[in-house]
Parts: sequence; C-alpha cells; structure tokens
Amino acid sequence: MASPEVEEGLPLERIKDFSLEELLGMAVKAEIGAREFYESLAKNVDIRELKEKIEWLAGEEKKHEELLRRIYENTFPGKEVVFPREHIGPELRPVARELKGVEDILDLIRWAMKAEEIAAKFYAELEKMVEGEEKKRLMRYLSDMEWGHYYNLKAEYELLLDWAMYSQMMHMGP
Repeated sequence: MASPEVEEGLPLERIKDFSLEELLGMAVKAEIGAREFYESLAKNVDIRELKEKIEWLAGEEKKHEELLRRIYENTFPGKEVVFPREHIGPELRPVARELKGVEDILDLIRWAMKAEEIAAKFYAELEKMVEGEEKKRLMRYLSDMEWGHYYNLKAEYELLLDWAMYSQMMHMGP
C-alpha cells in the first residue's frame, strides 16, 4: 500500500491556469526527472534483462523530452524552454524514497509501475482542468505515454511473477 504522500503528489489547482508554454516547460522538466528516476533505478538492478528494460524506459523518457522540446520549439520559435522554478508535475520523489530499501525485483517493478501510474493520472486529471483543445490534447498525450510505460512494466512484472512461481515449483520436487 502506498503512503498518502505517494498518492497525493502536488495539488493540480496551481497548474490548471498555466499557459501552453508553461505546461510544456513543466512536461519537459517532468520527463527529465523521470529519466533520472529510471537511471538511478537501473543502478540498483543486477539482473541484466531487467536492467536493460529499465535503461530502455530511461531512453524512452529521453525521447519524450526531445519530442516535447521540438513541440516547444515549433510552438515558440527561438525561445528557450522555461522551466518552473519549483518541481511541478508528477511527484516521484516519494516513490524514489520507497525504492531505496527495496531488494526484491518484484517490489522494484511494482514501485516503478506506481511511478508511471502517478504520472498518467496526474496528466489525465490535468486534462480535465485545463482550457483549450491544444492544452487538453497535450495532457492526453502525456497521460497515454505514461500508461504505455505502466503496461510495459506490468507485462515485465507478470513474466517475472510467472517465472518465480515456476522456479519455486521446480524446487519442490515430486
């Protein structure tokens, strides 16, 4: 069960009136944070296949950052991305703190899934709050990206769970 701190994240009320430029800056900053989250997670994994999957997710976050930067550049030509001073976006630090003591690979994936779920719900909720089709479309796109990561991790989790059960059955003998 996730702590209330993990569930709560940040109040969306502060973000609903952001301009498209501010929302894009927030999203770029969130992708950078997510990439750093996965990179630090990969450092704690010894299973090569899982490490590669987590590094792949870090790479996906990097691609999303680059895509959002291109959208920003096309929408606001010649302007540098303006990041919010404080962290605004899906709050992953509480998840990262929970992961510090995790040694079980299944727990590790469950917490990574939680991080993706938090991000997906954050953007979906924000989509309901922002005005204008362009802003709504951006939030929907970001939510869909995060759900994609969630389901990728879930598939990995279920494979490992099946493997763990199979492995235990093999050791039990006749």
